[in-house]
Amino acid sequence: MAEWQRKYQWVLTWPGEETEDWSAFHDGLYIGRVSRDRTSMKKGTFLWSGGCSGWPGFQRPMPHSGRTVETWEAAKAVEDWYDEGLARSGVRPAMVAQRIGPLDEDGLPLWLRG
Repeated sequence: MAEWQRKYQWVLTWPGEETEDWSAFHDGLYIGRVSRDRTSMKKGTFLWSGGCSGWPGFQRPMPHSGRTVETWEAAKAVEDWYDEGLARSGVRPAMVAQRIGPLDEDGLPLWLRG
């Protein structure tokens, strides 16, 4: 199997506070999150969840969350979840871009850098 390569932009969810919690974006649209479980009986594993609340018509695949042993597996799960939703939902409507607002040079919403 070929090595997995990320497709979307990943950034720390809480820069300067948490180093094992990341959020994913596709052209400014939040698509999911990965974080290390630090409290449950399965602590040490990584939790992933699909997002995409900025696109009301997005067809959300199930399951929309899960748990993995490796960080990259969780990130891949978020990206695969989003890709499946894209295939179901079709082209992103222009109104979604309006909800996201202006983007910085990295393709992230300006509010994220605020």
